[in-house]
Amino acid sequence: MKKISGIISAGLLALALCIPSHAAQRLPKGTTVWGQVIRDGIPMPGVVVSDGLEIAVTDKKGFYYLNSLKREGSVFVSIPSGTEVETIHGMPQFWQRLDAPAGQAERHDFSLRSADNENYTLIAVSDIHLANLFDDMYQFTDVFMPRFMQEYEKARKNGPVYCLNCGDSVYDRYWYEYGYPIECFPKTLEDVKFPVPMFTVMGNHDNDGGVACGEDTDFAAAERYRRTMGPTHYSFNLGREHYVVLDNIVYRNSEGRIDSYDGIAGKRDYELYFTDSQLEWLAKDLATVTDRSAPLILAFHSPVMGNKSGMTDKPIETKMKRKGFEPNEVFNAFTSLLKDFDDVHFISGHSHKNLLCYGSDDSSSFPYISNIVEHNISGVCGCWWQPAAHGGLTLGPDGAPAGFEVFPFRGKDMEWYFVSTDDGASMQFRVFDMNGVRDYYRSSGALQAMLKHYDKRTDYGGIEDNMLLIHVWAWESKWKISVTENGVEIPVVQRKSENPQFTLDYHLPKASWEDNDRGRWPEKYNNNAAHAHYFWAKASSPGSTVVVKVTDAFGHEYIQTVERPKAFGKKMQ
Repeated sequence: MKKISGIISAGLLALALCIPSHAAQRLPKGTTVWGQVIRDGIPMPGVVVSDGLEIAVTDKKGFYYLNSLKREGSVFVSIPSGTEVETIHGMPQFWQRLDAPAGQAERHDFSLRSADNENYTLIAVSDIHLANLFDDMYQFTDVFMPRFMQEYEKARKNGPVYCLNCGDSVYDRYWYEYGYPIECFPKTLEDVKFPVPMFTVMGNHDNDGGVACGEDTDFAAAERYRRTMGPTHYSFNLGREHYVVLDNIVYRNSEGRIDSYDGIAGKRDYELYFTDSQLEWLAKDLATVTDRSAPLILAFHSPVMGNKSGMTDKPIETKMKRKGFEPNEVFNAFTSLLKDFDDVHFISGHSHKNLLCYGSDDSSSFPYISNIVEHNISGVCGCWWQPAAHGGLTLGPDGAPAGFEVFPFRGKDMEWYFVSTDDGASMQFRVFDMNGVRDYYRSSGALQAMLKHYDKRTDYGGIEDNMLLIHVWAWESKWKISVTENGVEIPVVQRKSENPQFTLDYHLPKASWEDNDRGRWPEKYNNNAAHAHYFWAKASSPGSTVVVKVTDAFGHEYIQTVERPKAFGKKMQ
């Protein structure tokens, strides 16, 4: 069987290049998957092709041969630098399904075209969570996409633009109840005319919760994803950088229920680690990388490291979890594979928060992380699209705005910045005049009723005069902040805090009338909601103007002049 991805049909290509037919081609012993890679119509040697377990490199005529067990169900080309594949409605055609029986040889060809991507921009998104719920389709198409297109138009002036989707495109909890399983996501990309290739990662909610717990549940629950979105682990190259996409969600779906949802067979639970077979493949893939001084980018759904409590001055800890193993042992086994690379970057999602962690800030507990930076990026949906559906901003669970991360690459040099769906790229923090917050808390009967039920929540109705709360949502250890009043700098202190706007936009609507008429004031909303990346300063008077300046790791300054008094409300910016 002959197949080809690209513009030129397999028949015309074979005629033009005089490629022998399957019947005439003598295949190496044990070959079950084979084919040819061409670039601009010419055979391309030295290209990596894989089935997710075995790896082959094309010969001087562009042919590859794999002795594949076909377990993963697909074959993919690791797109070389300086080339691209055809993209259909945002889906890059770098992989093909394997459809012949395990022991039968089948042919799959790949077509590449030349592209100058020495300089390019990567836009990283995560946790889109479409489910036909909370006006999510409207918010995605009419609110998020215009902001994405704004950044795309800006970035394309400096070279090609690509997208990395770090998982949870859908929401397993509602696949059956609201009719939006993983198969619907490519159609949505088509509907919005998604403008760039989107390389996708598998998230925990991209698994089929209808697969009952049993032998190899993780593999079985991912089958619909593999058929729709492609392999769960693969690699590609852009410019000088090598990218590896991995799956660190091991889906269990244990017997029992968290709640009752149509079609869901279990608890939708999971562990957080990379399977042994995946790490074996990773070692083979990394062995093909020749330039180990260029950034190496690994993408997966759940973060694997972070500063304790999210505070950048705290020790680094691992978030990997595997039953029967020590987390540090699991983490060290993974990071040891990366020790020979100078500049390693993890890009992850899952938390719906911006939490950047430099391994070099604290490598005392782990021997292989001083060369690693983890970018744990906020979710597109924020808090599952609900704050905006309740009439507020598109906020995440830490009160930060929903959005995405942009990575401009110029050769081996990379930068990054966060783009808020509501505020854009030019605004990197929000300033609360706490006199206005205090007045709102005191005058709001709804907030006062909530606080009577929730003694663990922060009552800003009693805060002292003239305090300023500054939320720097993409804060990292290399950033700086200063606040001046009447030209005089005043002290700034970082402290974990509740975001009063998130309380108003999310917790109050949820707590005052819980989903599915389950009653008011459920106890789960009495948890402390304090998060990192909040800073406090005290002004000298209620009417003074203050200037807040935040400087990022690359020297870019973000400045706001705040005229006070400043009112507080659901959509205050």
